[in-house]
Amino acid sequence: MVVVQEPVLCPAIVLSDLVVREKGTEKLSLVNSFGQLRLPKFPFPTPPFFITVWLTHLRGRVSRLDIATRVEEPKSGHVLASASGQIQFPEEAPPFDEQAVLDLPIPMPPFLVPQPAFYSIVILVNGEKVGERSLPILSSAPEAGERA
Repeated sequence: MVVVQEPVLCPAIVLSDLVVREKGTEKLSLVNSFGQLRLPKFPFPTPPFFITVWLTHLRGRVSRLDIATRVEEPKSGHVLASASGQIQFPEEAPPFDEQAVLDLPIPMPPFLVPQPAFYSIVILVNGEKVGERSLPILSSAPEAGERA
């Protein structure tokens, strides 16, 4: 009998300036969440920010998860920036229930943005794409003819 395991799901990808995890309750506070970045000129570096992902459909005993986030130009697939890490789970950790949700804040260091565009944030778990969202990076400079 072959058991087919559904892939890990990523029901949310949230961007914020800062993430604080409360000691004891493990609650997250996302400070200054946003859906787009506005930069004064191009090329220009982004400020550092956090990409917080929620993962579910983890089942059974998981010894480790390799997590990667990438900011890509969607047409070419060119990667502007990436951040990755590995989470190790102790052998004595209880098995995951598939309904459990794991929240993971991932710091994204500054990266150079060549031009305004709608970029993509791609989330990979153990090398498999589990989520994607748009990241519009726009100009904050007034358009020609607009008053500042």
